[in-house]
Amino acid sequence: MKFTQTGTFNKDFLEEMTSLNLMENIHAILLDKLDYFVGFIAKKKSEIIEDYIEKLTQKFQGLVEKEFSKKPLEELLEIFSNHENLNQYPELNTASLYYLLHLLQLEEDSDWGTTEVETSMKALIQAWVYPFYYILETLTETIDRQEAVNLFKRYITNYYKDHPSPDRDESFSLEKMLEKRLSVDTTSSEWVIVHTMLEEGKYAFKNKNCPTCVDSMVDLPDVEIKYLVCCYGDYEKFRSYYSDHIILTMEHTLMEGDPYCSRVLHDTRVDYDLRHPQKEFWDNFEPGNEEEAMKYYKI
Repeated sequence: MKFTQTGTFNKDFLEEMTSLNLMENIHAILLDKLDYFVGFIAKKKSEIIEDYIEKLTQKFQGLVEKEFSKKPLEELLEIFSNHENLNQYPELNTASLYYLLHLLQLEEDSDWGTTEVETSMKALIQAWVYPFYYILETLTETIDRQEAVNLFKRYITNYYKDHPSPDRDESFSLEKMLEKRLSVDTTSSEWVIVHTMLEEGKYAFKNKNCPTCVDSMVDLPDVEIKYLVCCYGDYEKFRSYYSDHIILTMEHTLMEGDPYCSRVLHDTRVDYDLRHPQKEFWDNFEPGNEEEAMKYYKI
């Protein structure tokens, strides 16, 4: 057994600039999940939907420092036309779009509707995650917090169940996935990860940093909400992306203040033992420390 580390720490990653075609990506960044969430709440808690939508609209409006009032209504209608749940709430549509433009730091007169725009990686990542932080926060302000948390968990799990990757392959192999990951340039990624196959059908990996969500959300105070928005969906996401046979276990996360994220992907066709290695294993899970780490595996 061998432990291999990939990736390189890049302290300037969030400040790097990137290009984005907003019209092509807005559905994936915000609208698909927001539309699904609105429909989910309307179905599961119909008695609160109107109050919740009003509060969420006000929340987004309060977070925007400038107005984008000159944007033509036709563009808004085009963006939201394929989202049946959002179409019922035009004020929320406008507020959520303007908040997205605000997060991306786009100017009112920039040609964001037809061309690629430049934005920082930090702004782009915040555009993916900040709206859902406030979507859940607003739900906790509308109903009991624990009920809101439970609803959000069910929402994100069902979203990924209903949106499986078109590239799913039921013959998927964890061993082949790791082999592929290690066969390319292992230093180019900003994600610093330690990998190994613990045994057949058990791929362990430890994230030593999170250059996206953790680093871009440091200013937001509610750790539980950040974890739910950025990390909890991974449980179903891995299965939705790869195969029904793949189950993720995860007991430590950088988002919750741990020094790493500990993860194991289990292939249940091989073994349905989903026990997660104890903390001492993960503390010692470093290249060159294989013998010491394995003392704590399966204790």
